[in-house]
Amino acid sequence: MESTPAFRAAMAPAAPPAPARPTPGDAFALARAWVRAGRRLDMVALAAELGVSRGTLYRWTGDRDRLLADVVWADLQALLDVSWTQSRGTGGAARLEAAVGRFLDLVAGQTALRALLAHEGESGLRMLTAHRGPIRPRLLAAIVARLDEEVAAGRYRPPAPLEAIADGVVSIGERFLHNGGDPTLNPDPATAKVVVSLLLRERSG
Repeated sequence: MESTPAFRAAMAPAAPPAPARPTPGDAFALARAWVRAGRRLDMVALAAELGVSRGTLYRWTGDRDRLLADVVWADLQALLDVSWTQSRGTGGAARLEAAVGRFLDLVAGQTALRALLAHEGESGLRMLTAHRGPIRPRLLAAIVARLDEEVAAGRYRPPAPLEAIADGVVSIGERFLHNGGDPTLNPDPATAKVVVSLLLRERSG
């Protein structure tokens, strides 16, 4: 009896699975891994390793500056989230000081960030610190949200508008962690934490 097409297809050796096609998420993850490893982000090399054209890569990620900024922000946001979570159990100014202090310590320990500043020079420092750049406004908004959470819960009486406090925290971090982009100077989170504690001191009365 002659077999049917359905039977022959079912009995045929399984074909090897086709290799998974790269996705926009794969592009971001690979770029993030490179930056974390201290490797300079090269869009030509990234497209080649993913097996996609540069046009496709740019449609997925934006240009190099946008991708680099998004990768850096993703890691800074993760560090801020960890710092906030680890400060649970306290409240008000104590929690804010603990969270910001932990964040400063974590950022200071990021060798990838120092490598990025060494690779990128002035453009890297501008990316991190420009008032209308791709990083600073997002960091400010995230810190304001944490401050507002403590204020809304009645645990913190801010001594100044929240935006001004957040701007001060970020400026202090930039001063003592990035040192104007000078790769020969070590980050100084200890001094930054002393100044931040004064900035976060609650309003009296």
